[in-house]
Amino acid sequence: MSLSTAGAFAQGSISGIVFDSLATRAVLANATVVLVERNKYASTDARGHFRIDSVPDGHYTLGVMHPILDSLELTAPLVGVDVSGGRETTVTLTTPSPAAAYSRICPGPRDSDTGVIIGHVRDVDDASVLANATVSTIWTEFTVDKGRSQGHRVSAVAKTNAEGVYLLCGAPTDVPLDVHSDVGGFVAGPTPLLPDANLLRRVDFAVSRKDSAAREVMLVDSSKINTGFPGTASLRGKVLGLEGRPLRDATVGVFGTARAARTDADGEFRVTNIPAGTHTIEVKAIGLLPLTLSIDFATGSTHDTTISISRQAQDLARVAVKAKGSSTAAVDNGGFDQRKTNAMGRFVTQEDLARRPSTSLADVLANVQGMKMDYGTGGYPVPMMKGITSADTSTSRGHGAYCIPNFYLNGTHVLVDGGLRPRGGVSVQPQHPFSDLADSARPETIKGIEVYMNPGTIPAQFDMMSSSGCGSVVIWTR
Repeated sequence: MSLSTAGAFAQGSISGIVFDSLATRAVLANATVVLVERNKYASTDARGHFRIDSVPDGHYTLGVMHPILDSLELTAPLVGVDVSGGRETTVTLTTPSPAAAYSRICPGPRDSDTGVIIGHVRDVDDASVLANATVSTIWTEFTVDKGRSQGHRVSAVAKTNAEGVYLLCGAPTDVPLDVHSDVGGFVAGPTPLLPDANLLRRVDFAVSRKDSAAREVMLVDSSKINTGFPGTASLRGKVLGLEGRPLRDATVGVFGTARAARTDADGEFRVTNIPAGTHTIEVKAIGLLPLTLSIDFATGSTHDTTISISRQAQDLARVAVKAKGSSTAAVDNGGFDQRKTNAMGRFVTQEDLARRPSTSLADVLANVQGMKMDYGTGGYPVPMMKGITSADTSTSRGHGAYCIPNFYLNGTHVLVDGGLRPRGGVSVQPQHPFSDLADSARPETIKGIEVYMNPGTIPAQFDMMSSSGCGSVVIWTR
């Protein structure tokens, strides 16, 4: 009788971890685990661990609660567990699978290669949630008909709910995207998203409603007009390269803006006049893979950081050069000086670059009359120019919409991707992000740039206006 009584009142425990399969794909801290039948609760620690003690033998049901699940009106699947012999039982609990969550929060048919972007929008200064904020992204889908392509601008727009949570359904997963947040004209971002097969991706924003520089006008084509106010935030720190050594001449820039700086001999840098809010910081150095990180800048703050960038770019095979030309500079052989004398286009020389130092190719081209930057087409600002309204260049019709120029580097045509997304699985010739071209043509290596916008002025070897409807940018480097 005493043994039977002892067994009836045996006290065991339940422990385990909670895993977030929705967004972070990591353990979930600050989740609440509920032992339904006993009305007991436990919270997960920073490592996602929980433990519930003093549990009599029996069969029980465990559930998980978390603010992110509540805001999305989702529930985690219930899990059954048995406790026997007064022993500890371990279990792993998860949030809903991405497929189950997507079907719940974005009902209806889903196009292939699309998913949902989720996240919070809050005030960067007081951390309050911001309801009714606008979160958006824009891309280009195109079709090919009779050998000609036609692009269509497509956008996804969502509003945050009372908890500051947004759901951006139908966002493509197979092209780079720039995501912005706008609260009463105060903008945070852009935050770039690279192609990713995950159905659910997360992007959080912190918006400054005090910094006038954060108030920018978002146009239909995702271009941004700066108000002219200097930002109130700053970024300073050090960049470390291989083996933790200070990295000199690395470029630290604020994505989507012209704010950038180069590191000195000690690897130190300082970027000032940054609009407050969430921004993506991009670090580039020759021979190393680019690094990006997201930072929330409070209004009037200075953010200190140490950045390690140590992943080496792929080494190319050694090439033996066995012939000599009359000149080692492509610009000399390419006829740059002769065309500059004819003055049929716009030209940027080494002297021009020396008078107006720039930190990137985008900055150089932004200073050319007639060029503008599009910040929403491929994870990097892309230079644009006015194209012709008709592919028939024999007519005298005026300029049409902005288009991506035909780029040439040292005489070779470079196909630049402006964020175009094929529709219906149509295959197209491979393209490269403008950031690849910018990495190959850094301002300190440029010897000359030619910009042609008008029909009839473009040298024949660089003229593709009849097929593309856009002019050309020809870049020469040392």
